[in-house]
Amino acid sequence: MENRVVITGSGLVCSLGSTESEVWSRLVAGEEGTAPVGRSDCDSFHCPAARTERFSEANPGIQQRLGQIMDTHLALLMKAVGDAVLGSGLNAGDIPADQRGFFAGMGMVDYEVADLLPAVLESLGPAGELDYNRFYSQGYTHIYPLWPLAMLNNIAFCQVGIRYDIRGENCVFSPYADSGLYAIAEGYRTVKEGRAKLALCGGVSDKISASSLARAVLSQLLDSSGDGARCRPFSIVRKGSILGEGCGIVAVELLSHAAQRKAVPLAEVLGFGSASDGEGELSHPGSDTISQAMCTALDQSGIKPSDIDLLIAHADGNPAGDEAEMEAIHTVFSGCFDRLMVYSSKGALGHMSAAAPAVDTLIGINCMRNGMVPPTLHADPVDHRVRFDLVAGECRPSRVRRCLINSRSHEGRCASLVIGSCG
Repeated sequence: MENRVVITGSGLVCSLGSTESEVWSRLVAGEEGTAPVGRSDCDSFHCPAARTERFSEANPGIQQRLGQIMDTHLALLMKAVGDAVLGSGLNAGDIPADQRGFFAGMGMVDYEVADLLPAVLESLGPAGELDYNRFYSQGYTHIYPLWPLAMLNNIAFCQVGIRYDIRGENCVFSPYADSGLYAIAEGYRTVKEGRAKLALCGGVSDKISASSLARAVLSQLLDSSGDGARCRPFSIVRKGSILGEGCGIVAVELLSHAAQRKAVPLAEVLGFGSASDGEGELSHPGSDTISQAMCTALDQSGIKPSDIDLLIAHADGNPAGDEAEMEAIHTVFSGCFDRLMVYSSKGALGHMSAAAPAVDTLIGINCMRNGMVPPTLHADPVDHRVRFDLVAGECRPSRVRRCLINSRSHEGRCASLVIGSCG
């Protein structure tokens, strides 16, 4: 029991629902969250997305004056953290504030044109042009004074920390998908090394907006084939991804501490690995780099590749990125294909950036606890080079004891996490 780290609480919100149980049941049923973006300023991108429901962002835990500049990412983060706090029993107040850690992967925060429009209108010249002298002398006063804070992603992080009286170790990782796994790994290390009694960790996505879609295009992430665009993990016709919104949070603590509190472990965190090939911007990590991250996670877990039952792949539908991950899986798990299942959530949920691996971690926990693996959507026709068992078509009843989760950025970094069943 000494120094074993377990997950005792969780929170999940995404395009398929605002509770973990709802999301799980819809994933198993083969549903997806993809729909038209529904914003006029995004029409020119001609692509769907997996957005969350516009549930109320009013929350008594948010300071009123800062609430005026908060957006979707805060609502997602507050909801998921709240569920994880409730599930773990942190709200019972038996853990001192300075022994509560908080680590989150977070992406970019985008402003809305409406935020600046009053200042612009006040600064127009006689011919309708923007008069910078008028803007800097009087127009700028029509911008809400705290608006610049809205561009800092850790403002939402701080608001959640204030709401739940978290005064222990904390950090924000940014901005890509791997940051969500780095956050969980840091929470794992923090409690393992005795620097906190319990840590909340995970990731939250960017809001889907014209700016986030533009970044995805520039990063060569987006499938821009039109309204029929989909993320097609490991498919021979894959062309890229679509964006998704969501948040996943887990509460981690030592097994011995959970036993003292009579908290019920959901899963055990076994190991973590990361690697980078350092090839610069817009570079998906190569197969050797992905292999290194997976092998490091397995070594830290003290297990062999044959001990993994389920691999939740990053698999975002990028032609080169999926090929590299495919080759890495073939290399590391060679000889294990008779028992290894592979799954990707992005066909159903889109690419949720920093939230993606945290949500995948929660999906892995549900696979272990429910004896079921959801289907990978839109993978058909599967790339003929795939030699592993990609779960697609329909959900599969199966015993899952250990699960490996992959995540990667498009700047050469990747990370892997291994979790195990407590049953």
